[in-house]
Amino acid sequence: MVMLGQGNWIKTAEVNNGDVITFKTEGEWIESTMYKYDDGNPKVDFVIKVGMGTEEKSMRLNKTNRDAVIAAYGKDTSKWVGKTAIIVKEKCLVAGVKRDCITLEIEGADKGVNQTDEIPF
Repeated sequence: MVMLGQGNWIKTAEVNNGDVITFKTEGEWIESTMYKYDDGNPKVDFVIKVGMGTEEKSMRLNKTNRDAVIAAYGKDTSKWVGKTAIIVKEKCLVAGVKRDCITLEIEGADKGVNQTDEIPF
């Protein structure tokens, strides 16, 4: 039997605005076992381990959050290890429903990504 929803993931219900996370690994691209693109290929997620307080959890970084971290720390994710980000909870439209979402901000970083930089993912 397949058990869904297992794992130690950051959940919006368990975090607050202003919580600080620390990147623990350089992350990896993981193929989804549940979701596929229209062409049948599995969707991929960028998953990274983060520390929050005394706990270590996994976190999927969507493009918006990857762009924010890249703008602050660069494209080499191995250089993110030990760096921090601040959690901001906000309402986002997901599949037509407004839900709580996590957005990452980097203290002291410019808001937004330099649009002239090409981001490979």
